[in-house]
Amino acid sequence: MSINDVLDSINKRKRTKERNKTVVNFALGMGLAATIGLMKGILYAPKSGKETREDLKKKASETVDTIKEKVRNGARALKITKEKVAEKLDDVIKAEKVSTGKKK
Repeated sequence: MSINDVLDSINKRKRTKERNKTVVNFALGMGLAATIGLMKGILYAPKSGKETREDLKKKASETVDTIKEKVRNGARALKITKEKVAEKLDDVIKAEKVSTGKKK
């Protein structure tokens, strides 16, 4: 294993962070879109106030649940990726130490 392998591993870690950031941004976008849709529905709804409030409560709860699920999934993916990167980096460092020890 060489320095290039270590650098590749670091670059993979950066790409993983960017991917996870994208997942979080997607979840936030979904929440924003749901909120906008909800507001639009309220403005154009031909229902009574009581029905509208019940619908709002239900939709808000569903949206919160969806966002929580997306965040949990993103956190799980991040944890798994972090563990894999850490293992690979440890392997690269150990291999570099072994190859450096053989050269002496």
